[in-house]
Amino acid sequence: MVWTKVSDKRWERPVDGLEGYFIVMANISAGLCDAREHYTLFSRIKLETGFADATPALKHAWKQIRYEQPQIATITDGMKKVYDVPDEKALEEWLDSTFVVSPASDGEELYQSVKPIKQATLYYLPKSSELVFRGHHHTLDGTGVLLFWHSYLSALASPIKDIKFGDEPTRLAPTMEKVLGYPEQPTQAQSEKATAHFLNWAANVPGIGPVSRLGAAPSGRCLSNELVFSTETTEALVAACKDRGVSMSAAVHAAYVQAIVKHADPKSKLAQYVTATQFNLRPYLPEPYSSSKHAVSVYYTPFPYKIDLPASYWDIAKSLHEYYQTTFKGDAEMLELKGHFSRVLCGAVQTPEFLANPISKDALVSSLGIAERYLQREYGSGIKVKDFKMGVDVVMGMSMFFFYTFRDQLRLAYSFNDGFEEPENIQMYLEEVRTNLVQKLLA
Repeated sequence: MVWTKVSDKRWERPVDGLEGYFIVMANISAGLCDAREHYTLFSRIKLETGFADATPALKHAWKQIRYEQPQIATITDGMKKVYDVPDEKALEEWLDSTFVVSPASDGEELYQSVKPIKQATLYYLPKSSELVFRGHHHTLDGTGVLLFWHSYLSALASPIKDIKFGDEPTRLAPTMEKVLGYPEQPTQAQSEKATAHFLNWAANVPGIGPVSRLGAAPSGRCLSNELVFSTETTEALVAACKDRGVSMSAAVHAAYVQAIVKHADPKSKLAQYVTATQFNLRPYLPEPYSSSKHAVSVYYTPFPYKIDLPASYWDIAKSLHEYYQTTFKGDAEMLELKGHFSRVLCGAVQTPEFLANPISKDALVSSLGIAERYLQREYGSGIKVKDFKMGVDVVMGMSMFFFYTFRDQLRLAYSFNDGFEEPENIQMYLEEVRTNLVQKLLA
C-alpha cells in the first residue's frame, strides 16, 4: 500500500482498512441521502488575525497547506487514493472550489446550508471571524483536524511567498502499517485474532442505548449540541481525577455511560454497554509521522470495549481507565493487529448480513484530550484562537460524542441527526454528563 506514480502528474495508492471503511460508509449514505456522506468531519475556530482584509492571507495559507501536506487535496477512486500535481489552471480551480468566503453570520448557520464536498474544504466567515474546515474521515481523523489547524495557522503566520508545485507528492501520507514496517498480509494467528476481536464485538452490538428513531425514520439535519464547563469546574474536575487515579477521558466517558443508562430505551439490551472507542496512535509513530507535518492522515483506530450492567460509576470509570491506558500502550502486538482488524471491519461492512443488523443507538465516544497539545492559542504576531469546536456529519449511522479541553474549559460536543434524535434529548444527555461528573468527583 504505497504511493505509486502512474502518470506524469498522478499518484495513487490503495487505501488501508480504516480508510476503506469510511469510504464504504460514505458511499452508502451518499447513495441514500442526496449525496450526503456519513462521518464527514467539521471543525470551527474563531480567530483574531489583526489583518484589515484577511481573505488573501487565509487563501494563501490554504494553498501552502496543499503544498506542505498534499493529502488535503486527494480524492478517491474506488478503493484508491488519488493525487494530481496541479498546473496553474488546476491549482486555481482547486482554490476556487475548496476555499470559500461565506456570507453566513456564523459557523452554525453555515453548517445548516453547506452542500456535500468532493474534497477537503475551508470556509472563511468574515462576519464572525470564523474558519470552518470540512474533510472526509478517510482523509484525516479527529486529532488530525487539531494538527491541521496548527499547520494551517503556522502557514498563516509564516507564509512561503513563492510556492512551486511539483515535489509535494514526496510528502503524501503513507499508511500507518507502511510507516511501522508491518507486512500487509497477516499471519494465520493474527488473522484469527483480528477476526475474533471483530466477531466478539459484532455479536454483542447493539448494547444499551437511548431512545432513537435510527433505522425507522428518514435522515434529517446534521446537528451538534455543545456544553462548555467553567474554568473553575474544569480545574476542580482535573484535580479530582488525579486524586482518584483515573484519566479525564475515563471519567467523562463513564459519566456518559451513566447518562444513557438513566435514559435508556427499555427495548435496548440493558445488561451490557458495548462500543468501539477511538485511540490516537500517533504517539507510537516515528517523526515526522507523529507530528503536525502529517496532520492530514488517518493514524488512529477504533477498538471494541464492553462492560456488563448494572455497574457503579467508579467500576465503569476504572474499567475504562485501564482500557484507555493499556490497550495499545507498550503492546507492539496490538499495534500490528490494528491494520488487520480494520481490514476485517472494512470487509464486514460491505456484506448484506452486517448491513441488515440493527445499528447501535448510543454515540461513539472520542476524547481529543487537551487541545493545546496540538493547537496553540496564539501564532505569530497577533493571530489568536479564541474558540474551537469539533464535530462530524451524522447522516444515517451512530451519533458521535466528542470531548476535550480548550482554554482551560472542558467542552462536550454531541453530533447527531434530528431525524433520529430530538435536540432537547441530546442536551439532556449532556446536562446529565455534567451532573454525573460534579456529583461523583466534586460532591
